[in-house]
Amino acid sequence: MVSIPDYHHKIDKSAKVAICVPVRDQVTAVFAFSLAKLQKKCGETNLSTTLHFNMGSEVAMQRQQLVHEALETDCTHIMWIDADMQFPVDTLNILLSANKDIVAGNYSTRVPPYRPVAFKSKNNLDDRVFAGKGIEPVWAVGSGMMLVKREVYDNIPLPHYKIEYSESYTSLVGEDVYFCNRAGENGYEVNISHELSDRIAHIGTRAFTVKGDCND
Repeated sequence: MVSIPDYHHKIDKSAKVAICVPVRDQVTAVFAFSLAKLQKKCGETNLSTTLHFNMGSEVAMQRQQLVHEALETDCTHIMWIDADMQFPVDTLNILLSANKDIVAGNYSTRVPPYRPVAFKSKNNLDDRVFAGKGIEPVWAVGSGMMLVKREVYDNIPLPHYKIEYSESYTSLVGEDVYFCNRAGENGYEVNISHELSDRIAHIGTRAFTVKGDCND
């Protein structure tokens, strides 16, 4: 007998989700197709969503502006989807069924060195989550595919997003890591869904050559 995976997820149908997309000036084709399929699925299952885009070049400011816009609606959750992500049609169902204050998909960076964007510890940003099962608490994770309950933003003082310099890491720390750290300081746990992580992709670009690629 063939075993068929069960992708049914029990979710709260009273959820109202503001889907927020920060974008520079254009989106990838795979993102557009993924979003279209997700929105179609939401319509078919009567899951209430609103869609919010913010175009610009400063992602921390864009995320903050999107939060303000989303909170003007009656949303129960804010879902972050970056414009360079590929994701399955049941992405929102997976994240809602986790019933966590903050839950995200883990994915790879799109430039070398290729590493996951989920961090285990504030004290070692090179210690990252590569694999696992179920829902796993982490210190921080990229916001490219993340669901956050509204109350998190209601209860954390501004700013929610900011880019900072880390002396210990000798680098800029992104606005999504800043948000996760602030959330943790205010008593909220950050989680990743391995089920979703295994099914999403971060879309990048590279230069292809006849000499380098056609002979692989």
